Amino acid sequence: MSLRKPTVRLMSMHFKDADAHGATVLFDVQIVNHYSEELPLRRFTYAVSSRGQRFMAGTAALAMQIPFAGSQTVSLPARIDYPDTLRRLGSVQPGTTIPYEAQVDLVTDTPHLGTFTLSLSRVGEVTLPLMSGADPEKLQSGATPE
Repeated sequence: MSLRKPTVRLMSMHFKDADAHGATVLFDVQIVNHYSEELPLRRFTYAVSSRGQRFMAGTAALAMQIPFAGSQTVSLPARIDYPDTLRRLGSVQPGTTIPYEAQVDLVTDTPHLGTFTLSLSRVGEVTLPLMSGADPEKLQSGATPE
């Protein structure tokens, strides 16, 4: 018997809630669950680069369920060190749109197939968020936010 794995697609990546201490990056993923049971999402890992330079990577836990025999778009959130991300990007300023390549590995746990990883990737553009009350030049130079 062959069971069909869920169909997944990385729709977009975008930022929200940026300040001098960090930002939340959201990976919007469309998931089609072909099973007759809910699909539990356990965690995901991500790596994002621009022009060949990796500027963020990490792992985040999840506690989501995709309805059985259905499709849903979910936002996978990860909190990042935004000042460090800006330093890794070099001379790029907040508010700038940059090209990116994202790799996301989504770990699921199913009753029939056990734990397995679904790999997704996307090439696109993302606008780096502006930060209220923070001097981007000081953040990029490594100054500690107040």
